[in-house]
Amino acid sequence: MSSTDPQFRDLLVELVSNAHRFTRLASALSVDDRPRPWMRALSLLEEQGPIRISTFARLDRCSQPSATALLKRLGEEGLVSRQTDPDDCRAVLVGISDDGRRWLAEARHEVADALTPHFAHLEPEQVARISDGLGELRAIIRTAAAER
Repeated sequence: MSSTDPQFRDLLVELVSNAHRFTRLASALSVDDRPRPWMRALSLLEEQGPIRISTFARLDRCSQPSATALLKRLGEEGLVSRQTDPDDCRAVLVGISDDGRRWLAEARHEVADALTPHFAHLEPEQVARISDGLGELRAIIRTAAAER
């Protein structure tokens, strides 16, 4: 199947739709009380490194006031750190703190624990195919992110 094939476009639509469904399923099955916006924000900061609030808002596709409020709350919890931007002393860079990394790792493990029973029936070959596909998807995401 080539990238010009209409079925390829349909495959991408299905991939995005099912990624959203999987995320919602993980949220619904998890019994933790960790706010999902916090997980999303910390994941973004983990991926990007220290960034300006305006950059965070653009990448998270939220308003700057929403980003400011969210990052302020995470800062109050000690999950993010703030530093002056070395390129512009008027600006602030926000990054994930060590406590934020621990919080995010725990949250991810709680989600995995909730999902595990629903994948326990898979054969080793099925798990290997999922793992291989995920590896390919991560490589595509890294390349696309580098081109942004």
